Amino acid sequence: MLKAVLHIDEPIKWQLTLANTENLIADVGLENITLEIIANAAAVKIFGSTESEMASVIEKMKALSTHNVKIIACRNALRANAISEDTLPSYITVAPAGITRIIKKQSEGYSYVKP
Repeated sequence: MLKAVLHIDEPIKWQLTLANTENLIADVGLENITLEIIANAAAVKIFGSTESEMASVIEKMKALSTHNVKIIACRNALRANAISEDTLPSYITVAPAGITRIIKKQSEGYSYVKP
């Protein structure tokens, strides 16, 4: 079983990160991988965005979440960007600190990927 954590900290990398996730799933199959996408720093701005072009990215995240891809937002980054946890989609999990989550996942054997 493969385990990977994809780290995103730049808003412009959302489409690339989600495409990498979809390609990985297509290559190895959902039954053979456990995935988490961890967003921190400026990448969490997508959750406060009203831009219509971001709607497709949010929809792609939602679809991936139905395939057991965990999408994690850093609480520190949300606060720094004035985004309320109450406004997040229901499929987003909040971690106290994204960097700590990444380190813990690596200690659990997850591969680190930064698109």
